[in-house]
Amino acid sequence: SQLIQLSRHSYVYRGFTIYKCPINRTTAKRAYSVLNNGNYFGRDFALAEACRTIDLIISRNRFIRN
Repeated sequence: SQLIQLSRHSYVYRGFTIYKCPINRTTAKRAYSVLNNGNYFGRDFALAEACRTIDLIISRNRFIRN
């Protein structure tokens, strides 16, 4: 599947939306939030990690498809 950049801070991957969060000033890390149909599936600290999380969710059928 292909990662599509919608804007400077958002991506779509396999029907899920990945939002790039602002850098945390304390830890100097950026997070990426994973969402689908209004459901929140957590945060990862790399875009590739967020894509792997989505692959895992889909492979384990851990979400409701509408």
